[in-house]
Amino acid sequence: MKRHLIAVGIALIALAAWVGTASAAAGDPPPGADQLVGQLAGTLQGAPAAGTAGQTASDASLPTGYAYGGTILAPSPGSSAANQTATNTGTADASNTSTTAQTATPTQTGGSSSCTAGCGGAGQSQNIDQSAKTTQDADADALAKQNAVNANVPIAIAGGNVLGGSSAANQTATNTADSTADNTSNTTQTATPTQTGGSSSCYSGCGGNGQSQNVDQSAKTKQDADADAKAKQDLVNANVPVSIAGGNVNGGSSAANQTATNTGTADASNSSTTTQTATPTQTAGSTSCWFGCGGNGQSQNVDQSSKTKQDADADAKAKQNAVNANVPVNIAGGNVNGGSSAANQTLTNTGTADASNSSTTTQTATPTQTAGSTSCWFGCGGNGQSQNVDQSSKTKQDADADAKAKQDAVNANVPVNIAGGDILGGASTANQTLTNTGTADASNSSTTTQTTRPTQTAGSTSCWFGCGGNGQSQNVDQSSKTKQDADADAKAKQNAVNANVPVNIAGGNILGGASTANQTLTNTATATAPNTSTTTQTATPTQTAGSTSCWFGCGGNGQSQNVHQSAKTKQDADADARAKQDAVNANVPLNISGGNVYGGSSTSNQTATNNATANAPNSSTTSQTATPTQTSGSFSCWYGCGGHGQSQNVRQKGKTKQDADADAWAKQYLLNSDVPFALSYGRDPRGKRGVMTY
Repeated sequence: MKRHLIAVGIALIALAAWVGTASAAAGDPPPGADQLVGQLAGTLQGAPAAGTAGQTASDASLPTGYAYGGTILAPSPGSSAANQTATNTGTADASNTSTTAQTATPTQTGGSSSCTAGCGGAGQSQNIDQSAKTTQDADADALAKQNAVNANVPIAIAGGNVLGGSSAANQTATNTADSTADNTSNTTQTATPTQTGGSSSCYSGCGGNGQSQNVDQSAKTKQDADADAKAKQDLVNANVPVSIAGGNVNGGSSAANQTATNTGTADASNSSTTTQTATPTQTAGSTSCWFGCGGNGQSQNVDQSSKTKQDADADAKAKQNAVNANVPVNIAGGNVNGGSSAANQTLTNTGTADASNSSTTTQTATPTQTAGSTSCWFGCGGNGQSQNVDQSSKTKQDADADAKAKQDAVNANVPVNIAGGDILGGASTANQTLTNTGTADASNSSTTTQTTRPTQTAGSTSCWFGCGGNGQSQNVDQSSKTKQDADADAKAKQNAVNANVPVNIAGGNILGGASTANQTLTNTATATAPNTSTTTQTATPTQTAGSTSCWFGCGGNGQSQNVHQSAKTKQDADADARAKQDAVNANVPLNISGGNVYGGSSTSNQTATNNATANAPNSSTTSQTATPTQTSGSFSCWYGCGGHGQSQNVRQKGKTKQDADADAWAKQYLLNSDVPFALSYGRDPRGKRGVMTY
């Protein structure tokens, strides 16, 4: 496609561009030069990318020891561990990059012309048409799914005693889905046409020389970026040592440690840079005419148009389900000496979506007209200069970012001791630390700069009788339209259960160890939808009239300047943040004894933080500056001459519409409970036996 377009452009330039220079006598056709340059560039890019990672992991340690009578050291050599480390990553990257450069530098130089009578003036025409179209689609999908089970289940059964070694189940899991869709385009259009008219000598009845320059620059960019990231993590970590003995059980330490990280990140960004520069130059040669000659004319037209449409959509979903359980079970006909028991769970769940649009448009037009000197005796027409600059910029940006983070966590420490004799309970702790974050950022940023500096300089005119006045006209039209929509939604939902429930049942006495349940929760939802646009319009037209000398019946010179600046900005920003947190922290030591119960310290600590933040700012800056300058040259007239005229019109119009809607919703349900329960059939402080419950 691209090769065909380049071939067509080369063919057009080769067939349509020529330069003519002529010297003709009376009656010959007028010399003329015509240049046509056409440049067309088309770019179409599509980059889909998909990354999928699926992981199912199972790690089990099941040592089993049996003995009938005597003593068993279970499991041999005493310690038992199940260690699992799992890393699952899905990465998708779809990027489009295009660079388009168009440069046109045509040059026309007219030769000298000598005419006796009734000859047409030499004409020069330059036309430049530059068109660039860029279409980019980037789609990236990343899916990471992780299922992991880590179990440590040592079982010891003995008719005698059981000496339990340390038992631990350690699980570390990392699940990441990263999706990136980027579009980047750079378009540069440069036109520098030059016209130089040769000198002309005419006696009578000759037409004036004419120069025309037309520059048309058009750039269209359409960018779509879609990034989806999904990370799902299901984890089970269990440490379940079981000891059954007819004699005594000496329990070793028991711990279940679970560390899990689940991350879903989606980034969809569009970035385009458009630069349009037009610097046409016209220089007229000197003209000498005796009678009834037409005036020279100069015309310059610059049309710059830039259209940018950007859509960015980023979706990130992170879902985490985790169960961490430490359940040592000791059953003995004799005594149970419980070791320390701990269940530690640390979870991090993050969903981040970023959708951003950024476009920079720069339009610069600097046309220059310089008229040569004119000498006319009788009945000659005045020289004319015309400059028209039209700059138009349209930008439409849509950004949508959705981030969802859902976290379900259960952390349980449930040591169970059942003995016919006494129970010496070890320390029991359940620690749970959870972080759940959903962040959505949808941003639009556009910068538009339009600069126009047209310059007209009239040459000196000498006229004897009945000559028309010179005319100068400048028109500048600058138009900028920006439409931005930003929508960011962040949802963070957290369900957490942390339970420490040591259970002791004994026929004898119970000496309870310290029991603690600590829960620390952080749940955050942040949505940001900013719109930022900067529009700068600068017009500095300059007209300078040359000196005029007229004897009788000459028309006055005229100058006209029109500047029209229009800027329209529409911005919509919508940010929604929702944070929901449900947390249960329970410390419930349960002691049932046929003898006495001596309870250890019991503490339940819960710290919960739930934040919802929504920010939807709109910020637009519009600067319109017009500095037209008209300078009338000196005028000398003897009889019956018309006056000079000067006209300046400046119109500036700026419209800004901004809508910002931010909603933040935070909901928190908390339950923190410390309920030690003891039931014993022992002695009261007065020494009497009875049933006591407290």
